[in-house]
Amino acid sequence: MKVLFAPDWRNGVPYQQLLAEALRRQGVEVDYLCGYKRVMPLTRLLAQQRCDILHLHWPEAYYPRKGDAFDAFRRARFATDLRGALRHCKLATTAHNLHAHNRPNESFAHRNTCAAHTLASVVFAHSEIGKQQLISEFSLPPEKISIIPNGDLSCTLGEPLSQSDARRTLDLPAGPLAIIFGAVEPYKGQEEIIAWWKRERPGIALAIIGNPISPDYAAHITATIGDTPGILTRFGWLPDEQLRLWLSAADVAVFNYRQIFNSGAANLARTWGLPLVLPTRLETVILGEPTPFVHRFADIERDLAPALRAALSTAPDFAAAAAWRAECSWARIASLTAEGYHRALNSPLPPHRELPSLPAV
Repeated sequence: MKVLFAPDWRNGVPYQQLLAEALRRQGVEVDYLCGYKRVMPLTRLLAQQRCDILHLHWPEAYYPRKGDAFDAFRRARFATDLRGALRHCKLATTAHNLHAHNRPNESFAHRNTCAAHTLASVVFAHSEIGKQQLISEFSLPPEKISIIPNGDLSCTLGEPLSQSDARRTLDLPAGPLAIIFGAVEPYKGQEEIIAWWKRERPGIALAIIGNPISPDYAAHITATIGDTPGILTRFGWLPDEQLRLWLSAADVAVFNYRQIFNSGAANLARTWGLPLVLPTRLETVILGEPTPFVHRFADIERDLAPALRAALSTAPDFAAAAAWRAECSWARIASLTAEGYHRALNSPLPPHRELPSLPAV
């Protein structure tokens, strides 16, 4: 069995590389659909690189937003392009997101995600709640959806350093430290956390670390913080060693996604044994609760302070997260993924014949 992962986003997201390595250990041949061609990118790329299964992770890579006159065309052509690409292979999708980040209200956005999952012979979701949302949002048959855990991203980092050594290396002051880490983007809700920190002055340092989506957004976050003491930023790409240092230095991780389907960063904090707080609305982010390492808040104004106090009462503990790391192991995920592939190959009809009529927008 040969599987092509698409798009090839290994440089920004370790998920694909870790899953591919685990699948290869189980006898599945995995390669990547590299590059991009104009007009019908998927159809043209698949004509040159054959496979048994195309595993589409982020469909929006094939209708990129470039801010030019062709953006609407790229979105409009996606479903036709995907059907053309599937003449000689089956399709698997992973619902990393319910919809593409930072692209609300675009024409054809819902249609394109629906087309990808409808054409798929198997759809991978990361939780039972996520599965039910996919069924509701896209009218998918339940038997098409397979549940796999979100993977353990801590395995690339090694074990934690001592907190004191990590803070000394990062030149951080003494005292409790909360971090918001990962790509710095609007959907992550940093502005609300900054506003609360400025107003409440909780006596906890807050570090926002990661690569901003644009220089303008970095400037916006910097201006939002202003000269507030106790809030610092370290903008830029986080290589593994830097991420290891920050996770080792922190006492708690804070998440305030406005909307998200799955969170690799939250799962990384959990597998690292770092206490975290996040909104109750993120019900599809499954973290092995109840556990003293995860605390939810329904309302920032009312609930964030007690959630932070509760999280700070539990010390970071990598060893205590061993059971959760086993739950999220790549060997387990690869086994479940391979089972899904085999079901896809044995599906009675090529998936492109099953696409129903879709609304224009």
